[in-house]
Amino acid sequence: MKWTLLLLLVINIALGGYQYWDAQQPEQMVEQGALTKFNNLQLTKTQQQRLNESSERTPVVKDTESLRCIKITGLVADDSLPIVESRLKALEVEAKKVTDTTILRRDYQVILGPFASIDLARAELNKASAKGVESYVITTGDNKNALSLGVFSNDTNAKRKVDELSQLGIRAKTIIKEHTGTTTNLVIGKDSAALLSDTTLESILSAFENTEFSRFLCN
Repeated sequence: MKWTLLLLLVINIALGGYQYWDAQQPEQMVEQGALTKFNNLQLTKTQQQRLNESSERTPVVKDTESLRCIKITGLVADDSLPIVESRLKALEVEAKKVTDTTILRRDYQVILGPFASIDLARAELNKASAKGVESYVITTGDNKNALSLGVFSNDTNAKRKVDELSQLGIRAKTIIKEHTGTTTNLVIGKDSAALLSDTTLESILSAFENTEFSRFLCN
């Protein structure tokens, strides 16, 4: 009996000591196995779908080609215009006639002046004639009472004339005279334009000189 009580006492002391030691140890909030499982968590099907939709979400850029109309220029009213219209109708393409003001020609005029009065202009005319330079007095327009010393079809020839006059002591200059007129062009709406390739248009217009087409943004 004595030895049994002594054994129980030793066991109780050992158990109490272990409990005291265990109580002093820091608690682990997450077990290693649980932490590993947490790191390997997979997204749900719904979460993955939302993630994919978000990554694929990019700005939408409209096809600008579908917003373009076509303009055909350089057509002649009694020649190429009705023929091109007919060919477009055969392709079930509607084209609208549009009248535009355009520059038909540019002239480069060499002048001296203008002067304060016609008398002064005539006096300069006589001086130019004495140097062998032909000219005449302009009597109307923005350059009234100036001397016209020549009209040229391009700027290069006009500048050459100015240089020649400069060697004679005549300080002339070049002005541009624009001759405008009206032309009839064809405009094709964006719906029909989207169905017409550049190759088809080139084929339609190939038989006519100075005709061309362009695509432009339209409503």
